[in-house]
Amino acid sequence: MESDAIPVQPFRTRLYGDDLLAGFDPADPASYAATHDFAVYRAWVAAGRDRASHIHAVAQAIHDSSISDALDGFTTSRRLVGIMGGHRMVRATADDAPYVGVVRVARALAGAGIVPTSGGGPGAMEATHLGARTATRDWSEVVTHLDTLASVPSFPDGVGGVVAADGAVDLDVLTRLHAWQRPAFAVHDATCDEPGVSLGVPTWFYGHEPPTPLATHHAKYFQNSVREHGLLAIARHGVVFFPGSAGTLQEVFQDACQNFYGLHGLVSPMVFVGRPFWTETLPAWPLLGRLFADTGMLALVDEPDDAVAFLLDHPPIPHP
Repeated sequence: MESDAIPVQPFRTRLYGDDLLAGFDPADPASYAATHDFAVYRAWVAAGRDRASHIHAVAQAIHDSSISDALDGFTTSRRLVGIMGGHRMVRATADDAPYVGVVRVARALAGAGIVPTSGGGPGAMEATHLGARTATRDWSEVVTHLDTLASVPSFPDGVGGVVAADGAVDLDVLTRLHAWQRPAFAVHDATCDEPGVSLGVPTWFYGHEPPTPLATHHAKYFQNSVREHGLLAIARHGVVFFPGSAGTLQEVFQDACQNFYGLHGLVSPMVFVGRPFWTETLPAWPLLGRLFADTGMLALVDEPDDAVAFLLDHPPIPHP
């Protein structure tokens, strides 16, 4: 049964799927508020976010523990690669657009039997799941879906206040979110016949960023710290880093720490796409090159195909 404190089943036995966003209606701008995902976010905000009472905190902790158990079951027999990048990455159709590059990487990985994994939200995360979802489809069909998504290219600004502290919903913000979500649901409906498997690991901590309907599985958490650690921990066959901002950079160094100290007994490949970005804009590459000079598990590339080739040629190795 659901918790009386917050509308989730704390003792959940499986990951979320389409049930997380069931009730979304492309014709109804307020329909996102009727989904389970939004109802939980709204209750979480009204309960005090991460400063909730003990009864709320207990329900959330049990839920997150249950999700971790379900995630363990999902990952046991699968190879996962994480794809990280900016949540503001613009939906685009040009061959050299970062969004299309993420789609190509995820498509190729899924075609090789690897499960692409992301934070489950907008931008590079959404592109990850589009690529995985369409892995067995002709590229011409993917182009059609890219056109659909690019009709609303950018994630809307100023949506953090969609739910006020007392639980009140800003209908103007909700309408703008709905307009951005609608193309992704159109692509979801057009690809619901045997979609390629992918995993999103979102969090209600960033609940104003809706999870993408293009992921087939969602491991959604309340605690962002648990989610961040778990997302990188399960990506044992590597992580691809596309350009992003502070959140992506945090993931770079968190993954580097896990690899450097062998926190999970392995060193997994880390691939950076975009030489100018990683050597000049946010020059993480020189530092990481010093940390991992002897492992051979680090790559800096410009082409999505080269990122995939490196990952396939460099499975994880035992930590020395």
